[in-house]
Amino acid sequence: MYATDLAYVHDARFGDLARRAAPEIVRLLRARGTRRGHLVEVGCGSGISARHFAASGYQVTGIDRSAAMIRLARQRAPRARFRLAAIERSRLPACDGVIAIGEIVSYLPGGVPALRRFFRRVHEALRPGGIFIFDFIESAAGRTYAAKSFGTDDWTLGARATFAPLRSTLTRRIVVARRVGRRVRRATEIHRVRVYPRAAVGRALIGAGFSVHMSRSYGRYRLMAGDVAVIARSASV
Repeated sequence: MYATDLAYVHDARFGDLARRAAPEIVRLLRARGTRRGHLVEVGCGSGISARHFAASGYQVTGIDRSAAMIRLARQRAPRARFRLAAIERSRLPACDGVIAIGEIVSYLPGGVPALRRFFRRVHEALRPGGIFIFDFIESAAGRTYAAKSFGTDDWTLGARATFAPLRSTLTRRIVVARRVGRRVRRATEIHRVRVYPRAAVGRALIGAGFSVHMSRSYGRYRLMAGDVAVIARSASV
């Protein structure tokens, strides 16, 4: 997932969420008393938000399953630390906040049981009063599309998205072609993301020991249709 060329295209074309959400997340953290400390960003991608968190005075550890994304992140955010690992298996270090923006938890294989396990690991990693900020897909309405394509002089991306209601799964088939020197490299990736009812996510968080607030935005940055933003907090001692 997110091999070299798709990672390059995603970084070049689809970094807007991370770029616009990161300042709002910093405001949310500071408003809740987390003005410094260690943030762990799960699904850190190419390091756009990690760079902003580090520049805002936080110690940052980024985790991603894509080696290509990790290489980009290390170049973009040299003040942060990065680790290659899958979200469903990664051990999270002790921290003051965990961030997972861009529907990261929706990529977890295994449905609600996998969510519960991941939420428990996040809770165990957080210090008392720590904050977990993430978003997930609540509805696939408006999120499917027929084949479409766009690009630049050095890359082209084609994609289509379908939804399987019985499996609550949104499937994106992505084809990327990238010119590198005189060659054109082509690759296909299939991304499957789970759609979750808001109540199911809330129950899983509460069961893991969090108090929960859900909304449609990170501060002033409103998420795309069907996405839900979550601020979950572990209990203070």
